[in-house]
Amino acid sequence: QSPPSPPPPPTTATTTPPPLITLQVNSTRFTTTAATLSGSPMLAAKLRDDWASSERQPDGSYHLDADPDTFTHILRFLRDGIYPLAYDIERGHDFLLYTRVRCLAKFLLVENLVVWLREKRYLKAVRVETSARVTEKEDVIFGVGLGDVEDVGTKIKYFPSWRVVKRYVCPRRIHNDNRAGCGRQCLRAQGGREDEYEDCNVLSTLVVKEKVVFDEGVCVEQD
Repeated sequence: QSPPSPPPPPTTATTTPPPLITLQVNSTRFTTTAATLSGSPMLAAKLRDDWASSERQPDGSYHLDADPDTFTHILRFLRDGIYPLAYDIERGHDFLLYTRVRCLAKFLLVENLVVWLREKRYLKAVRVETSARVTEKEDVIFGVGLGDVEDVGTKIKYFPSWRVVKRYVCPRRIHNDNRAGCGRQCLRAQGGREDEYEDCNVLSTLVVKEKVVFDEGVCVEQD
């Protein structure tokens, strides 16, 4: 008679997570899937181990003690592979947000996101193209008739200043500021005197146009 077979080795009890997962991230609820959360080894392990009983809510949701606004960026990355870009043409990059997301991603073991933020790759996603010109149109301070139109991602700044220029005075007061326009009658009226010039105040405005150019490829997770 053959000896009895040895008992099978003990196994660790695991639970198959439900198709839809509800996370209670402090005051905000998120609904996602186990497949999406698998991008976070820490969250995936918690789901396999049926989460800690103290974090499982009576309604079946799972509690996560984190800032919900910051977690939104983590979940978007896990779901869509989109890295967070927080840039405003007036204020620039939101470095505090990047720090918060990086710290939470490190806690959740989302390594690709941690590396992207730590290496500040978001700086390569945005560049600002600047052009400048000077105009003496007096209506520039109102942005009228200049052909400069602000659209999404474009900012136009005006820097007006007054300067003094010499303007030619026609002896007959006909061709002021146009010396070449004076003919024999003007020369006769000038009577051999030297050309006359007067000081004039001119509004000179520096027009600076800043255009934000976005490279979306930098913010997309590469396969």
